[in-house]
Amino acid sequence: MKYDNRPIGVFDSGLGGLTVVATMKKLLPHENIIYLGDTARVPYGDKSPANIIRFGIEDTAFLVTKGVKLIVVACNTVSAIAIAEIRTKFPNVPVIGVLEAGVAACLKAKPKYVAVIGTRATVSSDAYRREIHAVNPEINIKTIACPLFVPIVEEGLADNEISRLTIEFYLKPLKKKTPDMLLLACTHYPLLKKSFQSYLSKKVKIVDSAEACAKFAEEYLRENSLSASKSAAGTERFYVTDMPDSFFKQARKFLGRDLEHFQKVSISEN
Repeated sequence: MKYDNRPIGVFDSGLGGLTVVATMKKLLPHENIIYLGDTARVPYGDKSPANIIRFGIEDTAFLVTKGVKLIVVACNTVSAIAIAEIRTKFPNVPVIGVLEAGVAACLKAKPKYVAVIGTRATVSSDAYRREIHAVNPEINIKTIACPLFVPIVEEGLADNEISRLTIEFYLKPLKKKTPDMLLLACTHYPLLKKSFQSYLSKKVKIVDSAEACAKFAEEYLRENSLSASKSAAGTERFYVTDMPDSFFKQARKFLGRDLEHFQKVSISEN
């Protein structure tokens, strides 16, 4: 069997994409992973589409220089707004994103009513609704922008009264008409999954786009003969564009462990 031991490149605007890395490490322990967090320009969720596209292209360009075999866009905002431009710019490297993975997981479950929660940019793009309705226009979809969830997670307040009040503030409308599914269209939100489930009915299926993306990557590698050899454990390298000390400390919340190889880099063309 032919193996491909080149690394997988994963990027996000900051910490959230580490939830994708954490799941990928469990599913694909032999794969080498390179992660880029663009912490100098985080968050992307309140930036203009033009800047989001530019940032996504620059993030991808950095990972391409590392010789990656696959790009995983672990940022819902970039996945919703810029993935087509990234694929056009880098036709020789396959690019997958959390949005298409989350949509695929949603459609597989065949819900009748889905609530999608994410950043302002992701929700404003209307990308999740459009992608779901392109396959099944009969699904009822409600989208809710929840910008406060990201800072709550990054401040370590996921199990705090502040998070519970914020969940009630954003998700209270879902109490009147409970959805079949809650689709987490932000890679920070998995850290609030237990709180979402306790607030909503246990009958509500929660689709974590980060977990869905890791499974999507696993399937893509297998189907395209890009899997690494199982002879050794995979390595991980982490890069950030700013605030390395803060990133190192906060990364444990997302990965459940300390980072090993860790470096600050500059990627902007400006």
